[in-house]
Amino acid sequence: MKIVFGVFLVCSVFISTLSQSKAQRGTDVETRQIRISKGQKYLNMPVSNASPLVRARIKIGEVALDQFTIKLAEGVPDFWTFFDVTPYQGKTLSIELETTPLGLGKNNPENAVTTKGLDQIFADARFPGQDSIYLEKGRPQVHFTAQRGWINDPNGLVYNNGEYHLYFQHNPYGWGWGNMHWGHAVSKDLLHWEQLPEAIYPMLNLPDNTHDEAFSGSAVLDPNNTSGFRKNGIDPIIAFYTSTGRGECIKLSYDNGRTFTEYAGNPILKHNGRDPKVFWYEPGKHWVLVVWSEGKPKQIGLNQEVSIREHSIYTSQDMKAWTYQSGVPGFYECPDLFELPVEGQEGKSKWVMYDAIGRYVVGNFDGKKFNIEQPFKKFDYGGGYFYAAQTFNNLPDSRRVQIGWGRNIIHPGMPFNQPMLFPTELKLRKSFDGLRLCPTPIREIRTLYKTSEIVKDQLVTPLTALSVNVNKDVPLHIIAEFERGDAPITFNLEGYEVRYDNEWEFSATPVKSTASTMGNAGLFAPPAASVPVTYVSNGDIFKIEAIIDKNIIEVYVNDGELYYASEFTGEKTGKIEAFIKPGKSNKPDPRKLIVKKLEVHELKSVWPTPQPSIKQQQK
Repeated sequence: MKIVFGVFLVCSVFISTLSQSKAQRGTDVETRQIRISKGQKYLNMPVSNASPLVRARIKIGEVALDQFTIKLAEGVPDFWTFFDVTPYQGKTLSIELETTPLGLGKNNPENAVTTKGLDQIFADARFPGQDSIYLEKGRPQVHFTAQRGWINDPNGLVYNNGEYHLYFQHNPYGWGWGNMHWGHAVSKDLLHWEQLPEAIYPMLNLPDNTHDEAFSGSAVLDPNNTSGFRKNGIDPIIAFYTSTGRGECIKLSYDNGRTFTEYAGNPILKHNGRDPKVFWYEPGKHWVLVVWSEGKPKQIGLNQEVSIREHSIYTSQDMKAWTYQSGVPGFYECPDLFELPVEGQEGKSKWVMYDAIGRYVVGNFDGKKFNIEQPFKKFDYGGGYFYAAQTFNNLPDSRRVQIGWGRNIIHPGMPFNQPMLFPTELKLRKSFDGLRLCPTPIREIRTLYKTSEIVKDQLVTPLTALSVNVNKDVPLHIIAEFERGDAPITFNLEGYEVRYDNEWEFSATPVKSTASTMGNAGLFAPPAASVPVTYVSNGDIFKIEAIIDKNIIEVYVNDGELYYASEFTGEKTGKIEAFIKPGKSNKPDPRKLIVKKLEVHELKSVWPTPQPSIKQQQK
């Protein structure tokens, strides 16, 4: 690695000068100037998770292009990250580094960082590690992860001009949470994603001399030009997001989501909350914005005012002026609201509202008020790894497709951290306890099948198990159908064990984690352990489906009536097994069940083959 980095440094063409100045806050600042030559795309910065966190700025003249915190390596880095300098070829950029680490006393000279990290920054046509991108040992192969840095909530999921757009909360400069930008990736099939440059940057130099973070939101299209945002015949992608400290804001993209400009009328909504989800309500011919309110004022008796938490519903004719209509309490951040047909009931549909932690209610929505008909249910039973999911706007078919964040599924030792969960299609199905929101892997997963093994009609008894050996280093899609007998079902997925007692209880035992919890910046508590749930299945066939990928497992029971997402960092067994646990009695145990079908499909990677390095091309 040292040799590779040296090659990059030699090949880079830059002019640098060092100077010292004082920031307005009295903090020591080191400045370096780097000229971006023709063909250079990346401003490369070394990162070490052991280094102190410092604040940096990239500027052109006196205009700040980005401001962020970074653990800038002063020695050998853990990885390199970058800022896209494609628009600035032929220009000179300044990189300012505050030498006082954040959270440490500025008057203690021992706390000051040196300029060694600043000295290592360089511009080039490539970035160190680009040759091995998507080939890293810990990289999930069928789940989206960023090239570099931390990701969390999916944002702005929208389909436009043949592309699915996945925006996401992104820290492009570090392994832990922070520096919230909107990262961006596009796909033709919801599987193979091409990561593009950052789409929405934090706003700098706000009137109160502060800057914001670009928190979560959604994106829509306005083909009827109700907003008047059409320009030169182009209807923009319209992104709604929470600008911290300002409120809900709009950004506009006229180049199919690649770059965004600020709407001059921002903020469109000031309140105490975040995460706007916007959609067009056709029956009322108006826009709907549902957003989490952390403190919505409410009048109660005795002429008193209180502050409540709710999902607040606003409406608008033009996306610019919004009117509060109603609220639904009991939720926590990242709202979504959509209509789904009830499976098996022709012509019947219901509305679903959910939040970040997978709680949802079912009812009716008249465009202004949500009326709950079925109380809260839980979407995820894995303990809290599923989080902040969002569904796509403007899909070209009738599906409701969702992507969630795999919260706290971490990647120690990798230059990236946190995955998106596999895209699912949502359906609303009647179950033993009412209507259930059911996710299943999108049908496109079948295009990833590489090799398959299928077993049919195998009898399972306490003395005869079904076992299939698998390659524990490749991602798998597993589908099992059990014909229920008089025994509990135990299904072991390379060490992750799920059980159904054949009456009313389903449970799961994840593999013991071997992952470190470092780097989460103390913001996210570890997910709770999975606990048994009451679940009555009346069918003769019991179905369990799973996706296993590096450090991730997702399990779908009876086409999504139960859903589990979990980390999978323990040692895999390399076996898929169905068996009946022996009873405690020494007498013969006649219990039995039948595995009607077990499909085990190895999956191809969704990632492209990396481009050869400049040195390899010269050969």
